[in-house]
Amino acid sequence: MKEKIERVQQVLKEHKINSWIVFCHHSYDIHSKYLLEKNITSATFIMIKQENKPIVITSRMESMMIDNDVYDVIAYKTRSELIELLKNSLSGLENGKKIAINYVPKDNLFDNFSMDILPAGTFEFLTSLNNNINWVSAKDIIRDVRSVKTKKEIENHRIAAKLAEELMEEVVEQKIKPGMTEKEIKALIEYECNKRGGIAFEAIVASGENSAIPHHHASKTKIKENQVLLIDYGVSYNWSNSDITRTYWIGKNPPEEVLRVYEAVDAAKEAAYKHIKAGVFASEVENAVRETMKEFGYDPEKYFIHSTGHPLGIETHDVGVGIYKASETVADKRLIENSVVTVEPGLYFEGKFGVRLEDDCVVTKDGSIRLSNTPKKIITI
Repeated sequence: MKEKIERVQQVLKEHKINSWIVFCHHSYDIHSKYLLEKNITSATFIMIKQENKPIVITSRMESMMIDNDVYDVIAYKTRSELIELLKNSLSGLENGKKIAINYVPKDNLFDNFSMDILPAGTFEFLTSLNNNINWVSAKDIIRDVRSVKTKKEIENHRIAAKLAEELMEEVVEQKIKPGMTEKEIKALIEYECNKRGGIAFEAIVASGENSAIPHHHASKTKIKENQVLLIDYGVSYNWSNSDITRTYWIGKNPPEEVLRVYEAVDAAKEAAYKHIKAGVFASEVENAVRETMKEFGYDPEKYFIHSTGHPLGIETHDVGVGIYKASETVADKRLIENSVVTVEPGLYFEGKFGVRLEDDCVVTKDGSIRLSNTPKKIITI
């Protein structure tokens, strides 16, 4: 956690912003979890300055959950005590100081929608406590802090991916059989995820023609022999997520059509890894994936209906730069060193089947470090 706070303080200095304030209750702002590494439900105020120990104001009921080695913790008992503590914390700040809070100006709203977090009433209340402060949006702080992972976060992502692979190979694959429903397999996966840390997101279990729907919701559909089974799932470990997709064949002998599509998707994934490196434009990686699909005779404009990858972090679709196709309305961006991204090409044939292979990796200055490895050949169950 200390490494994370040091990272925040470094980013504040780079942007010449004096402090970053996070205020929320019932954990509606994920940055409370991100900074405290705890689920705190009381109204809680966090202020990180460029230097010195950060401050946390929270309820007496939950104050003992906060790490005193990292934060100066101030507890309140009543709402009036909380308001007085907030006034004291903000009124003491020097005039003209730049203080970042979690809102986005209306001109940037749809570019940074996920960072527009403060309810209107909370925004008005906080900013009214000191009219001499230069209140600014925290969108740039959030972007820079969460895009780059600390060493501890990267290690947590590695463990999350390892646990996800283990639960699938050692438990779930052994228990899947025809006659089970998609929902039953989903429940089994999420139970095993919870045993190892937590659920990164609701697992996608899609069989037969459902596998051609990238975000299919598991149903009561029964698994049958001689069909594709696609599973997209992840483990959450110490506030870092994994996100892995495996595609199986239920039965003994997959048809040539399925084998060919699987081979094409695997080759597309390998093409992505050949181009992933810090500083490389996202579109360069995306184009390599799409060109590989074309080489196998599959039109990516028709059969590849999403982007190759997204940032991964405390949220499964995190803040940062993923792997995508740039356009006139979507600016091309360079991959960021020490970010974690997914690599998930897929080919989908509506009404028939789909194949997606998804792994996680760390972007480095020299290339990437793979955190997971989906099988190169389709596994039959």
